[in-house]
Amino acid sequence: MTEPNHHLPIMGSDMEPVLISFHAPVHDLDLVAQHVVRDGLPAHLRDWQRQSGAREIVYLATCQRVLWMVWEGEAGAIDPGPGVRRYKGEDAWAHLLAMSAGLESANLGDREIPGQLKDALVQARQVGVAGDEAQTAIEDVIREGQRLRARLGLADGNVSVATVALKHLTEGLPQGSSVALVGVGPMTQYLAERLPERGFRVAVANRTRSRAHELADPLALPVVDLPRLQHDPLGFDAIVTATAAPEPIFTLDAWQSLKRPLLRILDLALPPDSEPGLEQLPWVHRIDLNAFLAQTTTARAQRAEAALKAEPYLIGAAGRLRHRALARARKLHLVSAQERLDAAWGALEAEVKTLEDSMAGLDDVQREALKEILSRGRTLAFRALVQTQPKPTLDGEAVNP
Repeated sequence: MTEPNHHLPIMGSDMEPVLISFHAPVHDLDLVAQHVVRDGLPAHLRDWQRQSGAREIVYLATCQRVLWMVWEGEAGAIDPGPGVRRYKGEDAWAHLLAMSAGLESANLGDREIPGQLKDALVQARQVGVAGDEAQTAIEDVIREGQRLRARLGLADGNVSVATVALKHLTEGLPQGSSVALVGVGPMTQYLAERLPERGFRVAVANRTRSRAHELADPLALPVVDLPRLQHDPLGFDAIVTATAAPEPIFTLDAWQSLKRPLLRILDLALPPDSEPGLEQLPWVHRIDLNAFLAQTTTARAQRAEAALKAEPYLIGAAGRLRHRALARARKLHLVSAQERLDAAWGALEAEVKTLEDSMAGLDDVQREALKEILSRGRTLAFRALVQTQPKPTLDGEAVNP
C-alpha cells in the first residue's frame, strides 16, 4: 500500500471521508493511548463536530489505533497533535479497506475490526453526529473488506490479540490454573469462553459488578469483586485485564507490601490497566499490549507479502468505493436541486392564482393555454436540470454513477 498523499486534490464530492489517525506500528502505543477517549465520548464527538463543521463524524478507538472519519467541514480543525497521519481521496478508502481486512493489524488477519467499526458507527449515530452516508460508507467498506479477505485467503483467519493471549496462557500455565478476567469486552469474552475448555478455572471481575454477571452467568463462571483483586490478587495465577479505565487500576502502591506466588498479568488495555512499576515486584510477571503487538521478523514478512499480494485488489476496491460515494453525491445534489426548483415553480404557480382577477378578460382557451405553458415550463426546467447537472469528478476524471 502506498504512503498517503496529503496533496491529492478532491474535486466535486462531499461524500468522501477524510481520515485522521494514530495507529501501531506507525506510532508508538504510548502515543496512541494519549488519544483514546472512553469517558465522556458523546460530548467529545459533539465538540469535534463543532470544531470541524463536519456533516458527519465517526471515532474509532481500539487496542492499537485511534481514528477520526470526517465527512465535509474542515477535518484539520481536529488537531490531535504532531505525528498524526491524514488520509483523503483514494488513500482514505484504501486505508479503511486494508484496516477492515486485517492488513493494517499487527496480527495479520485480525477479524475484530469490522465489529469495532460497526460499534463506532452505532455510537456516533446514537449521539447524532453520524447519519446515512457514514453508515453506507462503512457498510460498503466492510463488504469490500470481506471480499478482499477471500481473495487473499484470510477469510478464515482468526488471529487477534485475544488469541495470542490465549496461546500465552495455555503454553505458560498448567491446566487447573486460576485466571481472573477483568473487563467485559470482546477480548475477555473470548477468553471466558475458551479458557474453561482448556481446563482453566476462570472468574470475572468488572468495575460494574452487574456487567460482570452479564458475562459470567451464561457461562456459569464465578464473579469476583474488583476491589478485592486491586487490594490482593491472592488465589489467582494470572490476571488478564482489558478495561476502558482512563487510569491504572492495579498499582504498585497497593501491592508493594505483599508477598505472593508468581502472578502473571496480561494487560491488554489501552491505556494500560496496570502500572509498569509492578514489574519491580519479584512475584509479578507483567506483559502489556506492546509485547503482543511487537514487530517480529516473521510478522513483518507476512504483512509485506500480504500487502504486495493485496495491492491490485486494494486499488480496484478503493476505486469502486470512491466511485459509489461520488455517485451518491451526485444523486444527493440532484435531489436537492430538484427540491429547490420544485419550490420555485410552486411559488410561481401560486402567484399566478393570485392574479386571476386581473386575468378576467381571458377566455377559457387562453386560460388553458396559460396553464399548459406553466406545466410545460416546469417539465422543461426539470429536464434541463437533469441533463446539465455537473458530475462529481475524481481529480478531473468524470465519474459514472
